[in-house]
Amino acid sequence: MAKWQQVVMFEIKKASEAEIAERNDLAGKVAQALARAGFSVHRDVNQPAAALGALVWADPAEGSEGGVFVQWLIDPSLSRAAAESAQKGEVQAPAFRHFGFVTEHMCATLIAILGSAGFRAGDADDDMSPFLIRVEG
Repeated sequence: MAKWQQVVMFEIKKASEAEIAERNDLAGKVAQALARAGFSVHRDVNQPAAALGALVWADPAEGSEGGVFVQWLIDPSLSRAAAESAQKGEVQAPAFRHFGFVTEHMCATLIAILGSAGFRAGDADDDMSPFLIRVEG
């Protein structure tokens, strides 16, 4: 097999069944707390494009890669407009600035509301998703 034909396979190790169950329970409690605060809440991480509001999910990965996460989902038209501005280098364009403002402030708001509801919530420290929130019980 040629070098370019080799496929690198990797396996993401999953947490124990008990830990996954705990995460799912916590994700349900987080979703309930956000819904009680008036947010539209979605739980299907595989269908985020069809949703607006708070996306809450439990990642079954082992260790620090897994956990319970929350992300604010904005309208795809604003995301597209911001991406188009960024591709053109127009980072001062109104759509780009508005996208950044909404995303940053909704992240801070969600963290504050989750904290008020008794959860430990904060920045997930994910370079690929800078406004991702990690939640602990």
